[in-house]
Amino acid sequence: MVDKKRLSQLTRGAILAAAVAAGYVLEIRPRILTWGATNAEVERTLPGDELVPHPRMEATHAVAIRVSAAEVWPWLLQIGHQRAGWYSYDWVHRLMGIAGSVDDGSGRPSQHRSAERIIPSLQHLQVGDVVEIGPDMGYNVVSLQPERALVLHVAVDTGSFQPFDPAEETPQDWFESSWTWFIDEVAADTSRLIARIRVNYTPSLANVLLTHGVMELGSFVMERRTLLGIKRRAETGIG
Repeated sequence: MVDKKRLSQLTRGAILAAAVAAGYVLEIRPRILTWGATNAEVERTLPGDELVPHPRMEATHAVAIRVSAAEVWPWLLQIGHQRAGWYSYDWVHRLMGIAGSVDDGSGRPSQHRSAERIIPSLQHLQVGDVVEIGPDMGYNVVSLQPERALVLHVAVDTGSFQPFDPAEETPQDWFESSWTWFIDEVAADTSRLIARIRVNYTPSLANVLLTHGVMELGSFVMERRTLLGIKRRAETGIG
């Protein structure tokens, strides 16, 4: 015999879950993926888009900074693990073991915080270098347009966790991402800093969970903070 009360509870629960999911997909997710960016910035083509031409996930975030592109650029050149950090939530990066590790002259242990000044030794980033996001993990620098664009890319065989060249044979199970930092100088003393991440992958539960369950929300929370961290440092003349 069907328990009508139990069936009614399950039905209401399913309807509520569907409504929450629909609300996230229709209202919250688009805002997470486009925080700070104008419609024009979301729709424009940026350097590096061609590296992942058919992304399964794309996020474009942006912030206005009241300085020239030349004053923003040095902060971008030194980001990364084993470098100046991410100007984000340092306590999260410490827990993950990916905080900056270069002496920034502050007198405090460098592994505990992101740099608060421009570090001359980190201003020589070149194509072919790796910007680490963690120990033995990182994005390759594929393009540098001084005071304009920093383009990063990674492609990984998720079966062996080894990098591969997309121009060569693609492995059976793979993950690929481009990450562009773009400075649009809209006036002599105002720039728009735009960060875009594009992701493609072999459809699998692991890749879906990594991309849509971790990267979407994670890139919003941490990247938003990075953009605001660069804004604060550049506008206050730290460096």
